[in-house]
Amino acid sequence: MEHPPLTSRHITPRACTHLRHKGMYVFAEPTLETEAYAEEIEATAFWCSCTQKAFGPDGHPVGARHCHADRSCCEH
Repeated sequence: MEHPPLTSRHITPRACTHLRHKGMYVFAEPTLETEAYAEEIEATAFWCSCTQKAFGPDGHPVGARHCHADRSCCEH
């Protein structure tokens, strides 16, 4: 079975490829209701696929604002 790629409106192309959140595993078509809430959701819980925790291999927190090329553990 072929799975669609993991994508997210919360994670930009400049973010680390190991950054994850639950919304990436829900495959749903956008509707008018979901488009009304398209702004950033602060309550999104992120984790690193390397550590499986809310902090990366470098010991710092993970998130859409934190996981970018400036970190030593970031991969693109």
